[in-house]
This record gives sequence, C-alpha cells and structure tokens, in this order.
Amino acid sequence: MPSIRRLLVVAIAILAPTIRAAESTSDMPDIEHGKATFNTMCSVCHSVQEKGGPVEGPNLLGLVGREAASQPDFAKYSPALKTSNFIWSVETLDRFLVNPMMMVPGTLMPMLISDDKTRADVIAYLATLKQ
Repeated sequence: MPSIRRLLVVAIAILAPTIRAAESTSDMPDIEHGKATFNTMCSVCHSVQEKGGPVEGPNLLGLVGREAASQPDFAKYSPALKTSNFIWSVETLDRFLVNPMMMVPGTLMPMLISDDKTRADVIAYLATLKQ
C-alpha cells in the first residue's frame, strides 16, 4: 500500500503544474477570440484600420487610453458621450460594454457584451490596437 501512495504523490506532483497552468490560461483573455467577436459584432459600425471602414461609429484604433468622444474624424458622438469625461481604459470599457446605455444614458451605442469572458477577449483585442 505505501508504494501506491508514493506513486499517487509522485503523479500529483508531476501533474499539478500542468493542471494549474491550464486553469490559469483559461482565465487569460483570448485575443484571437476577441478579434473574431469584434469582426462579427462590432465591425459593422466600427473600423480599426488607419483609413476606410464603416463610419456609423468612431474608429477604435488606439482606443485604450483615449478620452471618450475624442476621435477627431468622427462627428456623430452623442451629447451624453461628449460630456462623459472619462478615458477608455480596460476597466471603463468593461463597465461600458456590459450595458452602454446604462453607463452613459443617451449614448448611441446599441451593442452590449454581457458575457464576461467574451467582453474581456474583445477588450484585450482592442488594447492591442495602437496608432
């Protein structure tokens, strides 16, 4: 019996780091999933290209770190977003995308991403887009 216990302890010692690594990576945002979700849900209105793309919403290239309603080439911001006075951070985007109209009553942004993991993935993708 002691040899079976010893074998079990060795097996746990060998597998524990692998199991822990799998758990920790599942908590990490999936940028590729975020990009795919963005392309499906968001790219109808928003562009992330230097030039061109949809014009219904502001260009989101370089969004993280930018002041809300400050994209110079976009003239359709709602008065509510213009007076919101916040910076688009990961945290702000997370709160906003849960329910844009609740966070900024009067915003014209109709889409929300209620799933925490999907929202984190989209935000992680947006954070990679630098000007």
